[in-house]
Amino acid sequence: MKRISLYSLLVVVGLTTILACGESEQERMAREQARQDSLRKVEMAKVQAQIQAYEDSVAAAEQSGEMMEDDEDAAPKAVNEFAMVESGPYVVQVGAFRSQDKAQHYVNKWADRSYPSSYVIKTGNEATGDVWFRVRVGYFSTTEDAENFGAQLAKEINSGYWVANKD
Repeated sequence: MKRISLYSLLVVVGLTTILACGESEQERMAREQARQDSLRKVEMAKVQAQIQAYEDSVAAAEQSGEMMEDDEDAAPKAVNEFAMVESGPYVVQVGAFRSQDKAQHYVNKWADRSYPSSYVIKTGNEATGDVWFRVRVGYFSTTEDAENFGAQLAKEINSGYWVANKD
């Protein structure tokens, strides 16, 4: 019996010693700070790489811009220039709604802006109830014209847009 008590006491003292030798709060905090510092260094390296890539692209654009100044025929269009045509393959979609009335309200709001075409197109499956009413504007012969118009309109109405095929 004395042996069992002695062994039990040794086990308790051993476990207490092992648990007491664990990581202190200061050690845990130091380890966490080292981890945070390491993550911060990695993040700063990513930011520096992005800044360098941006500076490289600006330099490349300046070089190509100097070359284009020599060629007067290659003048790019300004961002707000676009050409709408009567039946081009591209349109700018500025919204999609579940309610036909809400979609039509947007089209009616733009009636006085003299866009050649703004309309609502119904898509989806009525049997499943998955029906959308998409608001689209214009017809454009190129995606560039549609992008330019979409960027201008999105800024004006504080909304997103995307270029789509008219079908």
